Amino acid sequence: MQRKRFARTVLLCLSLLLAACGGGGSPTQSIPSTRSFAMGFTPWPYAATVAAVNDTYAKINANGDIVAHHLDSGIPWQEALDGTPYPSAVESEIAARVSNTAAGKKVYLAISPLNTARTGMADYWNNSGSGQPLPAPWNGYGFTSTEVQTAYINFATDLITRFNPEYFNLGIEASELILNDAKDGGSRYSDYLSFVAVVAPALKTSFPNLKLMVSVGLKYPGTPEAQLLETYLPSLVGYVDVVGASVYPYAFFGHANAGDPANLPANWLSQLQTIAGSKPVAVAETGWIAENLVIPSLSVNVSATADNQAAYVQALSSQAQAMDAKFVIWFSVVDFVDLWTNALGQDPIAQIWRDTGLYDGTVAARPALTTWQKWYGYSLTP
Repeated sequence: MQRKRFARTVLLCLSLLLAACGGGGSPTQSIPSTRSFAMGFTPWPYAATVAAVNDTYAKINANGDIVAHHLDSGIPWQEALDGTPYPSAVESEIAARVSNTAAGKKVYLAISPLNTARTGMADYWNNSGSGQPLPAPWNGYGFTSTEVQTAYINFATDLITRFNPEYFNLGIEASELILNDAKDGGSRYSDYLSFVAVVAPALKTSFPNLKLMVSVGLKYPGTPEAQLLETYLPSLVGYVDVVGASVYPYAFFGHANAGDPANLPANWLSQLQTIAGSKPVAVAETGWIAENLVIPSLSVNVSATADNQAAYVQALSSQAQAMDAKFVIWFSVVDFVDLWTNALGQDPIAQIWRDTGLYDGTVAARPALTTWQKWYGYSLTP
């Protein structure tokens, strides 16, 4: 998962530049005439151009009833604490996201207090970009610091007011804190629980109708990592209204023939309900490759086809329906081949998600888009 976080940092930095403008694989049940879950995307662009950004928003607004805005690589900590204007790059990014989200769409907003490695508090976000090193005195603070809690509440309150989200995630993949603590005996998860114990009630008081969330990076069911999450996450779940999943099984489950969703275990997604208990669930981010994924430097070799991707969309939708999920977010609507080749310098880590679009690198529709649109065509139940 840390590899994934690094790739996301690169992509988030790029987005700032653009702001100026078994198994679940072959479900047999029929598609119903209604669906329980909203369907949507994040606005990741497929090229470093204003035209690509605009086209990305056009496609996600046309093919979804919810838009996901993940702010996952930093917070303007001092400005948020002081109530002073954000750095211009931060303000530009926020304003661009708000203005490009079509009226009438649901919004899922995520502002992570965690850094991308999930080892501590989020980095700084300023005019140099997101993911900047924390300056003094912030580099000496932690989740139990009053300054951190207050700054986060202030920043979240401002953005919730501006985005008007239905769902708000205050812990993107908070599960990784548990796993990192297990590796080195840290107390970061305990400190984070103290943070949430202050932040969650404060946001609920200001926004009583807002649905608070955390998300979980799902592991292959039954593994020691999955069992560890089932043991420790319930202490966090009590503070929120919805529990989301971050799930990319083709890359991170580690099973054989991972490019074919027919090889997924039956509870690949429903394991989330064990963690959530009685709380509703959602798919906070997911995707599936439509082409072979070969990255020698990372020892990755996964065979997949466009038909495999379409089968995953069907499996995902059927599982979400069976779980009465609140929403499903597909991360990249178009393959970011151009972005990867040029702006990202063919970064091998970013390649893991490069070919997960419902449109390919030439912006031609894949079979998975037809499956997605079939589900999207059914009425969303209240």
